[in-house]
Order: sequence, then structure tokens, then C-alpha cells
Amino acid sequence: MPLDAKYETGVVWQDFQHKQLIDLFKKIREARAQKKDKNLFRYTLAFLAMYVNHHFSLEEEYMEKYQYPAKDAHHREHQGFVKEIKAFRDENTNYSEKASEDLLNSMGEWILTHILEDDQKLGQFVLEKEQLHLRV
Repeated sequence: MPLDAKYETGVVWQDFQHKQLIDLFKKIREARAQKKDKNLFRYTLAFLAMYVNHHFSLEEEYMEKYQYPAKDAHHREHQGFVKEIKAFRDENTNYSEKASEDLLNSMGEWILTHILEDDQKLGQFVLEKEQLHLRV
């Protein structure tokens, strides 16, 4: 299933990685509704730890490469989410309904605030810089 257009930034690698996160979010939500989310819980925590390290590093490479004006604020948001995920993992080593709900809320808020706002701006900036680079 393609990425919903409202999440697209136009940057291929960014859209691909956002789709992975959003697809996982949808799977967790569906599993929770069907009372089958116990198996996905540990996988999701492991995936998020891997995802944030890889995805944030790549975004930050591009922010540095193109001297993104809001890179410091964007980086701080990344650091905050990494700390949040780490603290969540430390506090929730086993499945519980509350932990599952908290994880869904945290992921949903991140998708709504960071991807739909901050990453849209970053994606537009990267596209503009890459188009300028191609013209030279």
C-alpha cells in the first residue's frame, strides 16, 4: 500500500522510511483492536530503536550537508524522541495493555507532529537544494 500523500515529503528515502514507521503503527493499532498485540510489542520496541538511529542519522546528514537553518531544533527533537523511546524500553520490558496504549500514543503523536510538520519542511528544503545542485 502506498504512503498516504499527506505524509509524503518528496524525498524518496525519507518517504520510504516514514512508510515503514506508519505501516508498523497501523499494524500495532490493528493488532491492539483484535487483542493480538502482545507479539508485536517487543518487535515494535526493537524496530523503533533501530529505526530512530538509522533514520535520524540520515536526516541529520542531509541537514548538515545542505546547512538546514532549523537543524539544531530538528536535532533536539530527534534527541528527545530517542530519550523517550529509551526510557520507554527501560520501563516496559514486558507487554501490558497500558504500555501498548502508551506506545501507540507516543508513535501517533510523533507521526502527527514531527512527520507532518518538521519533516515536511526538511523534505522541501532538501528537494530545493538537490534541484539547485542538479542545475549547476
